[in-house]
Amino acid sequence: MTRRSAGRQLQFVGLAHGAVGAVLYRDVLADLARGNPLGSVPDRGDRATAFWFLAAAPALWMGGRLLRSAEEHRDVPAQRAAGAVLAAVGVAGTVVMPKGGFPALAAIGGLVLRRTLRG
Repeated sequence: MTRRSAGRQLQFVGLAHGAVGAVLYRDVLADLARGNPLGSVPDRGDRATAFWFLAAAPALWMGGRLLRSAEEHRDVPAQRAAGAVLAAVGVAGTVVMPKGGFPALAAIGGLVLRRTLRG
């Protein structure tokens, strides 16, 4: 049985986050595309929510790519640190936003930690 890369799973979460954001905030994105987007995101409101939701997508994808690199190079300390951070953010996010996608981060982080502790 082949082992699935937790980094690839995290990259998938990043892509899915971007796709869901593009659907959820399509009206806001269309409005931004029609006007001048420079300086048009306020501190609060629909545009700010859309921006921060969508800003997480490339960060998640890049985190997954970095985790894949650590997996490929068998860098156990880096994998363990990534797993701990993902698990902690996933659990904290699930507590404050139970309907969000944070359980996926907790699961991926737990998987990474379990793999690194087993050796």
